[in-house]
Amino acid sequence: MIKKKYTLILVILFLVGIINYLPANTALQWIVPKGTLLNGVNGTIWNGTVSEAINQNTYIRDIKWKFHPAKILLGDLSFEISLYPFNGYLNAQITRSSDQTIELNNLQGFLSEGTLPITASYLGIDGQIDLDIKQLKLRGNIPVKINGDINIQSLKILGLSNQSMGNYAIKFNPTKESIIGSIEGENALLDVAGTIKIDNDGNYLISGVVAPNIYTPNDIKAFLNFLGSANDNNQREFRFEGKL
Repeated sequence: MIKKKYTLILVILFLVGIINYLPANTALQWIVPKGTLLNGVNGTIWNGTVSEAINQNTYIRDIKWKFHPAKILLGDLSFEISLYPFNGYLNAQITRSSDQTIELNNLQGFLSEGTLPITASYLGIDGQIDLDIKQLKLRGNIPVKINGDINIQSLKILGLSNQSMGNYAIKFNPTKESIIGSIEGENALLDVAGTIKIDNDGNYLISGVVAPNIYTPNDIKAFLNFLGSANDNNQREFRFEGKL
């Protein structure tokens, strides 16, 4: 019995040693989506780099990761990761739990103008996205919790005008039932007060009121007429809904 116990320990140590030095190039073949082209892979599964990754319309460069062992006793895999998607930059600690939930903490960086039309064309907008997210939790690729801020710089509504409509801030506070965020304009061509709600099934609702200000160009004012009649404060209601 004792001999079997020591044999088991030796086998476990042997496997840990293999995994510890498992080349990143081999490990990534099990992880990345099919059809992904990887170049310049170096290091191990615990600490490595990839010079570039290409999958369909997505291009990411200078990917770096470092394993955090503290959570492995809880059955979680946690890594510090940084990367450059298109011309942007993102850095976060990403943790995959035993229940398949993915959590990103201290997600910071930006997505450059031109990224949204490629990655989220259904939104119909463009602009630089600045991220300062304390916590983002995903379940089945659907966000179920967000705590932090998203700023859209030089917002453009595609198909309406090539002119920037200014900067807008979305501030999220964590809730139990759904994700709720406030939307406000900052040095913008429109005065906006709205909310965004996302339920646990990925259904989203963006609603609020919008009004022109002294900086609003005439073509944008004309577009506002499609939103219906204005109230006594010259505000018009807007509502967009869909599914992520």
